[in-house]
Amino acid sequence: MAETRKTTASSAAKRTESSQSARAASSTVRRTAASSQSAVGTKTAVKRQTATRKDPSLEWVPENRKRTSPAPVGKKAPGSRQTAKGSASKAKTGVKSAKPAQKKGGFMDIPVVSRVRELMPKNVNWPLILVIAISVLILVGIITLMSIGISRCAGGCSEGGGAASQATMKPQIHLTQTATPEPAVPGQETDDPAQQTFNQVVPDNGLRSATIRTMGDFVIHEEVFLNAERLAKTTNYQYPYNFAPMLDPVWDVLGNADFTVTNVDGCLGGKEAHKYGYRGYPQFNTPQYILANLKDASVDMVTLANNHMLDGWFDGLMKTIENVEYVGLKHVGASRTQDERNTPVIYEINGIKVGFLNYTEDLNSMDQQSALDKRAMQFAVHAVKNSNSTKDAKALREAGADVIVCFMHWGTEYELEPDRDQKSLAQKLVECGVDVIIGGHPHVVQRAEWLTGTNQFGEKQETLCLYSLGNFLSFQRAQYRDGGIIFDFTIQEQPDGSFRIINAGYIPTWVWVTGTEKSNYNFQVLNIADYINNPPANMTNDDYQKMLQSYNDSIAAMSKGVGNLLAK
Repeated sequence: MAETRKTTASSAAKRTESSQSARAASSTVRRTAASSQSAVGTKTAVKRQTATRKDPSLEWVPENRKRTSPAPVGKKAPGSRQTAKGSASKAKTGVKSAKPAQKKGGFMDIPVVSRVRELMPKNVNWPLILVIAISVLILVGIITLMSIGISRCAGGCSEGGGAASQATMKPQIHLTQTATPEPAVPGQETDDPAQQTFNQVVPDNGLRSATIRTMGDFVIHEEVFLNAERLAKTTNYQYPYNFAPMLDPVWDVLGNADFTVTNVDGCLGGKEAHKYGYRGYPQFNTPQYILANLKDASVDMVTLANNHMLDGWFDGLMKTIENVEYVGLKHVGASRTQDERNTPVIYEINGIKVGFLNYTEDLNSMDQQSALDKRAMQFAVHAVKNSNSTKDAKALREAGADVIVCFMHWGTEYELEPDRDQKSLAQKLVECGVDVIIGGHPHVVQRAEWLTGTNQFGEKQETLCLYSLGNFLSFQRAQYRDGGIIFDFTIQEQPDGSFRIINAGYIPTWVWVTGTEKSNYNFQVLNIADYINNPPANMTNDDYQKMLQSYNDSIAAMSKGVGNLLAK
């Protein structure tokens, strides 16, 4: 189990906010064909710096800040430990050595022994040779016994039997259904290697690989952004809203991948994007300042196609895209022009060209409003109803995509099982040639599974499909809705030049809310594994039990399909 991180107070003490507010140079991202995509490499951690709070009327987006990579979990920094050797003892001088007198009638006077002794070479250290000979015999015996043991263990010597033993010897390419993990028990640790690391060891053979990590929905209810407003004041933040302290407990987890993606439900177009300003449910207009916090938390891309994407109408969606690009985040799921809609979205991650798609199944009837700008459904919104996923996937392949990942906003809210439409759409995406499907919107965790078929290119298609990530940050407090998972997978190049999806895994998270009313609620997203055996000092027993319940609920949902329970 990963070592427990510090509680809110210590995390906040370490966190400092950035004092820079100048616009990052060339922050606008232009998506072009694969040959012109900017490469995305392994990320490093950002250290936030404190800053005096500036006038909200000033430009709100800080410069892009680089992160300093923390030491990998479980690895020690290289050192140059030296072993001091004492000086050799000097030989004593002035002492003559003499041979001991031999007694008559002793062993050495036996005729045969005496004759052998006469034939033996002189000045040879026979005791040393005898010791070496005995050591060699012992070593040969040990090697022989080990060989016999290995031969007998070929059928299975591990605690779990032969299958478990071989699983650790060979890299896992195709995931199979995992056994149901035991529920969380306070005070009980695990030695399962799958729960200690998020990547299996891949041989250093020069083949490329990239890990992509994503998390549940950000649903910023009014209670959440009011907390961010208070935090901006108490932390002397330079902008009027500060969501960063809410992410402190999972700060290092979010960026523990080569590419991190998330979804924020609703409009991010600024206060003027809604006639009532910033709003929560049912028509979301989230303070755009959260984008800077996501950027600092090592998020690389946001998906914009969701059922609330038109809550700020067409103009709000256009402003959302502008604000996303302003902070240097990539995006998929919405376009400003028809040409942009027709341009494949491909980003190079560790040398692998990854094509991205993003669609929403529903728009909360906003697309049926007569006041809506016609351009919204012509090209701006990437919805199932106005998109051709077969054509889009083909365009990605023709533009050079090695792997295609599709983010879907779909399903029935609060249902623990994927519905018929989800399954139907997923199978269609398999036929399109999509390699990974990541779903959101039900606000509860739904399982991941492998889907197979034949794609439009006449190839056998194997697709990893996660139906729903649940919630990452929201004010939904009912069981199953108060948490979600962080999910990741690795794209691994094969010796023949093809790519496989391996090492799917997940981390259960839970939203811890303290306070008694809207004016003083406080939110924090927890990596539950960090607090099972060491809950925060001010966490009530009731909250602790709810956290454990959320942990077990997420494990139960994921155990119906594929994916390893991870710690970091």
